[in-house]
Amino acid sequence: MKACRLLLVCLLLAAPAGCLVSKNVHTQLLSEKSALEVEKQRLERELGLTRSKLDTCEKGLTDCEGKLAEVRKENSEQKNRILALEREAVDLKAKYIDDMEVATAKQQELSRSLRTLEEQSSEESKILLAQLEELREKYDRDLKAKNAQVDALKARHRSEVEALNNRMALQAREDQATIERLEKRVVELESILEKQKAAVQDLSAQADQLEQKLKEEIEKGEIRLKRYKTKMIINIDNSICFDSGSAILKKDVKHSLDKIAESLRDFPDNNIQIEGHTDNVPIHTARFPSNWELSAARALAVLRYLENRKILDPQRLSAVGYGQYHPIVPNVTAENRRLNRRVDIVILPK
Repeated sequence: MKACRLLLVCLLLAAPAGCLVSKNVHTQLLSEKSALEVEKQRLERELGLTRSKLDTCEKGLTDCEGKLAEVRKENSEQKNRILALEREAVDLKAKYIDDMEVATAKQQELSRSLRTLEEQSSEESKILLAQLEELREKYDRDLKAKNAQVDALKARHRSEVEALNNRMALQAREDQATIERLEKRVVELESILEKQKAAVQDLSAQADQLEQKLKEEIEKGEIRLKRYKTKMIINIDNSICFDSGSAILKKDVKHSLDKIAESLRDFPDNNIQIEGHTDNVPIHTARFPSNWELSAARALAVLRYLENRKILDPQRLSAVGYGQYHPIVPNVTAENRRLNRRVDIVILPK
């Protein structure tokens, strides 16, 4: 097909001024070029969106790693705090031991004094003995209070350590779940990309086969085959399908539809959507109040023919009417409007 077009362009450039060249063919080639450029821009936007999704997944992994680093930093700070508390407990214990030694020495000294006072049996000694007993009781109370304070501090430390460990374990589980979820998503995206690559290869093989079977119709300009990354479109000129304002298939197109159906039967993993399109000239009849109804009826007419031929699985077929709202070229000339009046058979991976 490309070679035929190149040959036609060369003939147009090389032909003498007196020769007659089909202006319609030239205009058709320019129109198809415009349509291909539009489709190329759309595919580039789709590729950008896919890359953006992958960038989002990579950013999610980076954010997770940053969050994990923050948790590790917090864990390190909590461990340092625990160490400081443990050192404080050791200092308190050492002070307690020193106080006990001092208290023991004082008690021994008081005991000696008590014995001396008892021996003297004086009134003054009895007063001092009472004061001594009061001081000893006060010391015991202070000692018990300090012991209670140390026990409370130890209990508080144990509670803080336990809470910190629980928090760290919970955060670790959440981080692991996040990492596993992101890894699973990456695997899913890779699987989708592999399936898309396989679908593109199948569509390419199918396009080669269709081009060979429809070579005669393509060379006549009745059928145009357009290849895209994720789909293939068989564009049938409306003039060979329907009369003006009609949705009844002409006999001339049925042979081509049979060829198309036989080729698509060899690729059962593709869905087939028949799309009806019109130009922007409005229609208003009893049967077709607008271009919506006309385009949908024409798409259904092609679908019914393919279904009745019983070559293709009906579950693969669908039909839709787009009216004048999906033109391939602007509706500014009669030739452009003719190109926009069409039926597209779109082959899509399941």
